[in-house]
Amino acid sequence: MPAATLAEAVSVLAGDPDAKIIAGGQSLMPLLALRLARPTVLVDITGLGYDHLSSPGPGAPAALEIGALVRHTRVEHDPMVRRHAPLLADAARQVGYPAIRNRGTLGGSLAHADPVAELPVAVVALEGAVVAEGPGGSRVIPAVELADGFLSTTLDPAEVLVAVRVRPAGPRHGAAFCEWAPRQHDFGEAGIAIALELDERGGVAWLGAAGFGLDSFPVPLADVLTVAGVRDAERPAASLLRAVAAAVEAAGRGFDDDRGELAGLLAARALRLAWERAEHTGRGDQGCGGAAA
Repeated sequence: MPAATLAEAVSVLAGDPDAKIIAGGQSLMPLLALRLARPTVLVDITGLGYDHLSSPGPGAPAALEIGALVRHTRVEHDPMVRRHAPLLADAARQVGYPAIRNRGTLGGSLAHADPVAELPVAVVALEGAVVAEGPGGSRVIPAVELADGFLSTTLDPAEVLVAVRVRPAGPRHGAAFCEWAPRQHDFGEAGIAIALELDERGGVAWLGAAGFGLDSFPVPLADVLTVAGVRDAERPAASLLRAVAAAVEAAGRGFDDDRGELAGLLAARALRLAWERAEHTGRGDQGCGGAAA
């Protein structure tokens, strides 16, 4: 059923625990095809208008806000996103096939909480948050607290995710999203999102990082990289990259050692690229892939 208003969508969800939201359908439809989801009713929210982009504006903005119904392809190509959140554009570029990116939505990806999805990891790295509307009104949930397990979130069943907010890029910002998949367009085995900003001396003024392949939800890695020495460095020397790789691999132990090692190598690659882009004010326009040869 198409929802005419957000209040109607929330009311249907609150009255039927087996009702599900549908927008782009790129996460839900495969579950329906595999009989892994059996909703009593699908609540179509595509007409509710949450496809906005709110520029953070001049000065010291609080956040870039992206409507939950913004398609992946717009996240990938929109000049505002590429300017203020290049990591999101970099991550969106690596989501599935063009047909999937044309239909899938940013909010749908976060609400679905696939453990190997690119966009939730990028939002966590950017210290983002989501805005949810439900029977009790509106609330803001930090992205790091959204996913709490495999395909599971802290959203109430009657809540609708309506927007995503992320930290906007500063003047010396660099970002990179690196993942590895067995074949092009396959689900990634591991992926790392890193964004950083350099100060006037070339040191790290701010660092954000997260990864998938280390647990059943996005794992924040900024503290791990800080312990490895990234915040004290003025250039990503080979010794620093080795330390980063070892620290990220250690963070993944106990879940899957092989993917931990892979994530460590990807983290070293992503850090080097993000740093280069920050030094040259490149916003991360080129992803670092990739699939197996």
